[in-house]
Amino acid sequence: MINRRIFVFILFYGFSIGLFSQLSVKDAKFLTNMGDEKLIYLPLDLDSSVTNGIEIPTKKQTKNGYFNFSFKIKNTSKNEQKFFYKIYYQNESYKFDDAVDYASENFYGSWEDTKVIYKLTKLLSVNEEVEIQDSFKIVGNPRNERIFYGAPSLKCMTTQEKIKGVIDYIYTEPKWMALIKEHAVKNKVTFEEQLYADAMWAINDKKQQDTTSNNRWKRNPRVGTYQFMLIATTAEDLQKMPAEVKDISRNDAKGRFVNPFGYFKKIKTTDLKNTLVIEPSKKLKVSAKIDLSKGVYINPENFSKGDYAKTYYNDKCSDNIDLYKNAQTDLFIHYVNRNYVLHNIPEVWDVTDENYSRSDYAEMIKKYEKSDKLIDTYVHVTDCPCKNVLVNPKEKSVYLKNPATRAGEYKKEHVGIRTRIGFTYGKFIAKIKFPEMLSADNVWNGITNAFWMIAQDVNANWNMRRPCNADIAYIPKFIPDNEDALKMSERQNPYSEIDFEIVKESQFWPIASYNKNMKLYKTDKPADNKNVMVTCTNWDLACHEPKDFSVGAVEKKVNGKSYLFNRWAHYYKALTTKIPVDHDKMFKAPYYYFEIEWTPEKITWRIGPEKNKMHMICEMDNNVTAIPNNQMLMIITQEWHNQEWWPTTPFKQNFIPFPKNDIIGKVLELEVE
Repeated sequence: MINRRIFVFILFYGFSIGLFSQLSVKDAKFLTNMGDEKLIYLPLDLDSSVTNGIEIPTKKQTKNGYFNFSFKIKNTSKNEQKFFYKIYYQNESYKFDDAVDYASENFYGSWEDTKVIYKLTKLLSVNEEVEIQDSFKIVGNPRNERIFYGAPSLKCMTTQEKIKGVIDYIYTEPKWMALIKEHAVKNKVTFEEQLYADAMWAINDKKQQDTTSNNRWKRNPRVGTYQFMLIATTAEDLQKMPAEVKDISRNDAKGRFVNPFGYFKKIKTTDLKNTLVIEPSKKLKVSAKIDLSKGVYINPENFSKGDYAKTYYNDKCSDNIDLYKNAQTDLFIHYVNRNYVLHNIPEVWDVTDENYSRSDYAEMIKKYEKSDKLIDTYVHVTDCPCKNVLVNPKEKSVYLKNPATRAGEYKKEHVGIRTRIGFTYGKFIAKIKFPEMLSADNVWNGITNAFWMIAQDVNANWNMRRPCNADIAYIPKFIPDNEDALKMSERQNPYSEIDFEIVKESQFWPIASYNKNMKLYKTDKPADNKNVMVTCTNWDLACHEPKDFSVGAVEKKVNGKSYLFNRWAHYYKALTTKIPVDHDKMFKAPYYYFEIEWTPEKITWRIGPEKNKMHMICEMDNNVTAIPNNQMLMIITQEWHNQEWWPTTPFKQNFIPFPKNDIIGKVLELEVE
């Protein structure tokens, strides 16, 4: 039986036949320059995507840089007339149902120029048929929304010359100088660091004022499978369609975007009598692989001061314009919270190779617990970029190095890299050789190995999460965790973060976390075993909207499987679970795989020895936590966490020696599917 919703069509291997009074369409062919397969696989060409955004396809992938399509349209009416047509596309791997309110968040588009509404055929006489040949491409910001406009990409590049110019100007402003001195004291930083921070603020503020360029990279196309929809219609029916369906850049009367796929599925039969909708069986599936051989860009904006050394700059790691345009990763510089001070023992060991034992650790506590010889410091970041990362172009990998402590200098230093191409949703897969964390006697070396994701811009209006509809909404990430924070929640915020963090910890939470759930409380002896904890965390900023929002250690079921989640307090901004994994299986192997599958309604964490041998260790859905929907980046780090962050670890950071030798990890592959 032929389905008559608002149109009649039959789909066989990409062909469609319309049976209407005024027009018919046949021989509709899609992606004609990509082969004949029903599902076309296409790796994304990311070469210019940092500055221009992702395009599907590029001129490296098709001759014209577009997807071609064609169809034959026939005038079956009693009068000569012109007809109208439009192509729509939508990502169907990572979307909400087309009929729900959130469907406007789906990634869909049409012509690159949204001013082109429906295209017009020539004037067709009665029973005349014509073949239409056209093309389209999938681009970022397909609705051409003004919120994603900004300064041209090359104008966004921050150079030392720009920074110096702003600093020189600040010195001429006495009131500004006085504020910088005041803020330096309040923020516990030097005058020079606060001066640099203010200069960076001024540069970025100026960028925000420039909205001349369509920054398509701010809303990149999603990975996964794309479906297509061809609309052919008459002038009369076109007039009946809502303006916001014809022109996807427009809003409806309530100020909302309207998903055209949802519209055409919901429309009544009698509303559009002469409109054909052709949905081909042919689809496109895209994936992304970060090219680590392109280098590591050093962004001056990421530093807290400008007097860092360039001694180790090279053609694969520097702040030059070529790497600004082409490098797909940059050096990640951690925020250093100086409210957390290390009172570290003045000892230097190679904890893993020298088999720092539990008795050694106990002796250090006995020796230094009440000593005045502890080193008062904090965890550092590099002042010599490119010294702690090394790009291997042949291997297409990046080495990460937590440097050894030099003679006369006690220092623990973070290291990490971050991708520069943002995505919303996908399977984020990392192949990594993280450094070993435990000695032969199970003592932790203090390193937290982490594969995580963070909002592409944590300070910008263009990258806001969807509104949190609760009395306690998003609590900004960097305000203190206390009861006063509840009063500072806001309906929207740009911060998002999803983590894998690997630490030497107890499998269980402190007794205070269990509160009314004491039946769940258990203890173990983590110092006695070879396990490390793989922690899975979603930073939901304490949005209380999920119906099963919880505080403390609580057992929850997600898709039928139980997990022990913990949130420290109502104002705490993240939900976490911990899973024990054998250290040697994970770290003595040549590599290990980590996957964060992030969809509109849930997050799934997987690990395994091979890409095809990963298993799920945790899942959170939108019933237990607020799932982000903004654009994010991948990060790989080797960090020295403050001991206050992991209260049930058997080994406290302050009593773990400074590193005698470099601690080296290797990032081998980063993919998004």
